Formats: sequence, structure tokens, C-alpha cells
Amino acid sequence: MAQDTSTAATRTSNGSSQEVQSFEMLRRGLDEIRQEAQSSRQYAQQAQNLARQVQQQARQVQHQSQVAQSQANQAAQQAQQARQQAMQAQNQAQQAQSEADRAQSQAQQAQSEANQANQRCQSAQDQSDQAAQLAQQAEEQSNRAQDRAMQWELQLHQVRQQVRQM
Repeated sequence: MAQDTSTAATRTSNGSSQEVQSFEMLRRGLDEIRQEAQSSRQYAQQAQNLARQVQQQARQVQHQSQVAQSQANQAAQQAQQARQQAMQAQNQAQQAQSEADRAQSQAQQAQSEANQANQRCQSAQDQSDQAAQLAQQAEEQSNRAQDRAMQWELQLHQVRQQVRQM
């Protein structure tokens, strides 16, 4: 009977030892699970932080994209205004060229009229010179006629004296 008690105690002792080992294994398993859970929580926290950073970067990129789009729109408006100003300047240059052409045409016409007036003046001068020459010739002829008339009168006077003397 003592042997049965010893055997039972040994069994109980052995059973307690196995339970302790089983509890120890369970405790170690739970610790590992807790550590894995803690690691998983840390990974999840890091993932959330990373997701927040990525989201913040995405917002920054979106803002930068909006700023760039606004700047592109402003540049396009400025380019359109520059094109309009260039077209206006070109129109003004064409108008100025047209006015310069008209002024050139008017200057040519005025020069032509001045040339014609000079020709008429030269023609009038030539006619005046011819008239002066004709007047000179007429005066010379008149002087010669007067000389002949005086010679005839002198001869007539001499003939009368001769007739009286006879």
C-alpha cells in the first residue's frame, strides 16, 4: 500500500511536472503571441503613419499641381495678350505704312505739279524773251524807218531848194 501511495505520489508529482511544463509552454506561446501582436500593432502604426505621410504628400502634390495649373493658365492668358498686342502692333504698322505710302504718293504728285509749274514758268520766260527780242527788232526797224524818212525829207528839201534856184 505504501508502494501504491508512492506510485500515486510519483504519478501526481509527474503529472504536476507535466502540467507545469504545459503551462510554461502555453505561457511562452502566449508571450510569443503577445510579442507578435505588439509587433503587428507597431507595423500597423507604422503603416498608418506611412499612409498619413503619403496622403499628406498627395495633398501637397495636388496643391502644387493646382498652383502649376494656375500658373499655366496665367501664362496662357499672357501669351494670348501678347499675341493680341502683336496683332495690334502689326495693324498699326500696316496703317503707318499705308499712310507713308499715301504721303509718298502725295509728295510725288506735288513734285510732278511743281515740275509742270517750272516748265510753264520756263515756257513763259522763253515767250517773254522772244517778245523782248521781237520788241528789240521792231524798235530797230522803227529806227531804220525813221532814218530813211529823215533821209527822204532831206532829199526832198534839197530838191525843193534846187527847184527854187532854177
